[in-house]
Amino acid sequence: MIVLGIETATTVCASAVVVDGSVAAEAMLDRRNVHAEKLLTLVDEVLRRSGRKLGAVDGIAVSIGPGSFTGLRIGLSVAKGLAYAVGGALIAVPTLEALVSRIEFHGPPSRTDLVVPMLDARRDEVYCQFFVWRGEQLLPEGDARDLTLSEMVMQAGTRTVTVIGDAHRKLAGFLEHLSAEDRQRFRFIEGTASQCSAVSVALIGERLLKEGRRDDPATLEPRYIKEFFLAR
Repeated sequence: MIVLGIETATTVCASAVVVDGSVAAEAMLDRRNVHAEKLLTLVDEVLRRSGRKLGAVDGIAVSIGPGSFTGLRIGLSVAKGLAYAVGGALIAVPTLEALVSRIEFHGPPSRTDLVVPMLDARRDEVYCQFFVWRGEQLLPEGDARDLTLSEMVMQAGTRTVTVIGDAHRKLAGFLEHLSAEDRQRFRFIEGTASQCSAVSVALIGERLLKEGRRDDPATLEPRYIKEFFLAR
């Protein structure tokens, strides 16, 4: 099975091809405001490097949100166009599930009670979702939410927490105002390991496609979490 993954929920603009569970090619840029210009170029690059034609792709997996409103719209528009072009399946992959799966694939530095993928939602807010370990799997404890930093810390309670995602610096700054005991409960995945990944989107998309999942291009919309208003 061949799946093309698209990730545009943050400043990361990326595409990847996976074939039967293995990564055939990936390409990414971490730069603001390039998604509309560069995404199709990255798609072309990973197809060329993987030695696959677009027509051979079985499914198009796209990071569906939450995240940047503009980035999500661009990624979904491209994914829909490609799915229509090849008659392939369109698979929506929740952004925070794809992000937290990076820990499942690569392993955490040490296990904590919670793993929280967390993306910047502007001001003092973050998009986040709580996950807990069940054996070797991370399973969600509730849905993705838009929370203030204080709400997120309060809902974590006294549990230890591993944080992954681009809002970790924002949270770290907030924790400086709390007690040393509270700060010590939080651990951070940093650097490229904390970025959204088209590979994760493609791998999850492949699994969902094998399970029979297909989304309707005519009705699929980004999952913004926050309300989205078009400027008049």
